Amino acid sequence: MALFHRHRSQLLGDALNDTVAARYDQAYFDKWYRHPRHRVKSPAELARQVAFVLGTAEFVLGRAVRTVLDVGCGEGQWRAALRTHRPRLVYDGVDPSTYAVARYGATRGIRLGGIEDLDALPLREAYDLVICCGMLNYLARPQLVRGVRQVARRTGGMAYLELFTGDDAFEGDTAWPTPQSATWYRTAMRKAGLWPIGMQCYVPSASKDRVSALERW
Repeated sequence: MALFHRHRSQLLGDALNDTVAARYDQAYFDKWYRHPRHRVKSPAELARQVAFVLGTAEFVLGRAVRTVLDVGCGEGQWRAALRTHRPRLVYDGVDPSTYAVARYGATRGIRLGGIEDLDALPLREAYDLVICCGMLNYLARPQLVRGVRQVARRTGGMAYLELFTGDDAFEGDTAWPTPQSATWYRTAMRKAGLWPIGMQCYVPSASKDRVSALERW
């Protein structure tokens, strides 16, 4: 059974919704990220997830990951965990929380925005690793399609796109649009130019030959 990460609703577009941006304040993060009873992921669970994603990306790249884009990053939890392994790693975060950006934007490299704003933000042209963790299920289908296309354009090595489908059993915050089938999501990713290689990991079409035919779907 998959445990879904309770995370921010991404009501994104050309302009951020002020109500949504204000909702994800310090109290929200204190409850879902730090409270021992309510938090959705322990430090040990996060550490295992980060180590897996980083190791898989480096296997695909054939070298150490140097640049990371974290979309829907919240307070930037992945930044410290990633730098435990790669201290010189360049980390860029994007999140719609005005609180997170005001408090941690300057020190943790977090910009205000969402998945549909990537093309308009001053980001690198491509990143070794792009992360979308705990936020994609909150997107309506048109938002997901548009956003994943922008993610694909920024993916120079591998993308980690956490999604749960209508075919899965899951727990946690399920206040999201009805999940689509696994086939629907695979088709959307393929149309965006991303090839699934298992465990929520994807490579761009231009890099699909970095993995063998049996490693990609």
